[in-house]
Amino acid sequence: MAQRIWRWRKKLAIRGSSLDDLPAPVIIELNSDSDTSSDSETDTAEGSSTDTSWINVLKEHCVNTQVTRIQKRSTVLIELRSLSVEVIECRNIPMKYLSHPFCVITLNSVKVCRTRDVDTTNLFWQEVFTLDDIPGNVRYISVKIFNHSKRSKDTEVAHVTIPLVEFDNAELIDKWYTLQPHAVVRCDMGSIRLRTRYIHQVIMPEEQYNSLKDLILNDFGNIITLAEVCGNHRVSLAKALLNLFRHERQVQVLLKNINDYYIAKEDEVSTLFRGSTLATTLMDQYMKMIGTEFVHAAIKGPVCKICESKQSCELNSQFLDNPSELPSNTDHFVDFLTEMVESIFKSTESCPKVLRYICGRLQKSVSAKWPEDESVRTRVVSGFVFLRLLCPAILHPKSFNLITETPSETAVRTLKLIAKALQNLANLVEFGVKEQFMTCVNPFIKNNKARMVEFLDKLSNVSECIEIHDNAISDLSRDLATIHQICATHVEELRKRSDSQALKRLIAVTDIATNHKKQYMGDT
Repeated sequence: MAQRIWRWRKKLAIRGSSLDDLPAPVIIELNSDSDTSSDSETDTAEGSSTDTSWINVLKEHCVNTQVTRIQKRSTVLIELRSLSVEVIECRNIPMKYLSHPFCVITLNSVKVCRTRDVDTTNLFWQEVFTLDDIPGNVRYISVKIFNHSKRSKDTEVAHVTIPLVEFDNAELIDKWYTLQPHAVVRCDMGSIRLRTRYIHQVIMPEEQYNSLKDLILNDFGNIITLAEVCGNHRVSLAKALLNLFRHERQVQVLLKNINDYYIAKEDEVSTLFRGSTLATTLMDQYMKMIGTEFVHAAIKGPVCKICESKQSCELNSQFLDNPSELPSNTDHFVDFLTEMVESIFKSTESCPKVLRYICGRLQKSVSAKWPEDESVRTRVVSGFVFLRLLCPAILHPKSFNLITETPSETAVRTLKLIAKALQNLANLVEFGVKEQFMTCVNPFIKNNKARMVEFLDKLSNVSECIEIHDNAISDLSRDLATIHQICATHVEELRKRSDSQALKRLIAVTDIATNHKKQYMGDT
């Protein structure tokens, strides 16, 4: 039986030119009969020179249509770069160059964000900027200090430039950097403290993380262990977990289980949820994710009114040029505080149902553990809703999109005092000798304690909640890649703790995903 085989079976892309001058392709007959085998061998030998001629001529007219390893990688991998920068404070800057300093952050000399102006008596910003999807051609970041002037153009006085290669991937760096003077300045300009985290993620298709996803969703022990070893990656872990569980409509299960774990291990009610743990980080990030409407409903009106007012509400006589202004300031302050509290008390229905349900579960859990302490059910909720959401929004209204312009120094001071008074009211505590100047607010706190308890109980009065699918989270690959990266970074620490089958499976799945990632990138 004979078969005809064309020697040219590879697909080639031909560009333009005529092939009339090429020799005809050789057809080789393969016969099963033994008496024809010698003829086939002869044909093959005779055609070899013609084959070579064809190949050499065709090369000049061909482009490579085979997918290279790099091309294949680009179709299945996503590379994302992000940078978080917290501008904290400056020290030892000559005051003669500054009156109202602010900082500008640039990427490759392109301005991307700026801080608020501050007074030279307190060079403290503590503003966080998150820059997502940074282009691959960005090589360095600069933080430049400018002086704001109402009468002339803002002038640059100092800067620091940091190459991105100096940042270890995903590591939190808290460091003082020496400031370099601008061209017009000829002296030592002190230093600036920055807290940064640069993340370069290589993300595989979502299906490559399916086993990891199942282990995280179905075993909270793995999550607790990751929280214990992840160190400075706790915020990244919390965000990724929240997106995963929100996508699966199980975020209330996540928060309830993690909160209950930390309540069970706490001995003193006074220190409950006071430190930075996975529970507090999850609650912080979740409230920021879903609490915008609630924050705006609760405090935007009063905050805007305070920012528009030029009236001083200073309560500390040491900061007043004329102490006789104190009674008038106190009256104005109590008026602002009253408006703020009334607005908050009317905002219950604007709070997301899932958050209200979680607050209710918190109340039940702490009441079961400390039944003799009647106030703990109030303070456990106020510790999150006020200390970690509403009061930070009052202190940093621009960061929460409550206002668009930087508030005046007078408004900043009033907002700070309002937040201080609100926090004491939420904790059901009056001011004492440590803050004697705030004791004028104590009558207001006494009169509103019962209303605060009623508000927090009403806020937490949701017995059940059905989560809806979160359409904002359509692709989990980035979040699963983050969880895998954290697992891979701390895999040796996980191995030392591998005393359960679930954790051993997590380690094995992490290793498999790491190997798959290397294969995609062509490292093996």
